[in-house]
Amino acid sequence: MKPKLIEACECNNSLYEKVISIITEFDAEIYFKNLIKNSQIEQKKIVTTFQNDLFFELSNKIPKVKWKLEYKPKTDFKDAVDIYGKVQNFIIVVELDKHRADQIAKKFLSRTALFAEETIFYISLCYPGTSKMSVNEAKKYFNYCNIVSKKLGNCYAGFIISNIS
Repeated sequence: MKPKLIEACECNNSLYEKVISIITEFDAEIYFKNLIKNSQIEQKKIVTTFQNDLFFELSNKIPKVKWKLEYKPKTDFKDAVDIYGKVQNFIIVVELDKHRADQIAKKFLSRTALFAEETIFYISLCYPGTSKMSVNEAKKYFNYCNIVSKKLGNCYAGFIISNIS
């Protein structure tokens, strides 16, 4: 079970393509195969382990990016980016959430506003949620995020880690 790229901008940037490739090839099965059978506390631990491991994978394979975990861009807000990367002329934001459309939209809007002065490569990386969470609704919001990103001069990618396509 690997992250499946559902939505992506047409971006001619080799670094963006490298990040997309690393995420696409990152094996998530050991983390998420039975995630929803666990308690919320256990789920949080599993997601944190996945986040840390993906962070180290990105850090090792793309060392020219300055990577940070749980990066807080503004001290007056509690918002923290799950995985943040900074390069000369743009930033990379990777947000991990269950495949809930409201979470996708909320995080996208807040991070886009927090980094309004920068070019953003924004990635929604969604892992399995409950059966009541609509994967199709998540995909629809990936498309909306991509449309808005293009209008702002940013790039977007939406991934789903699931047996459901």
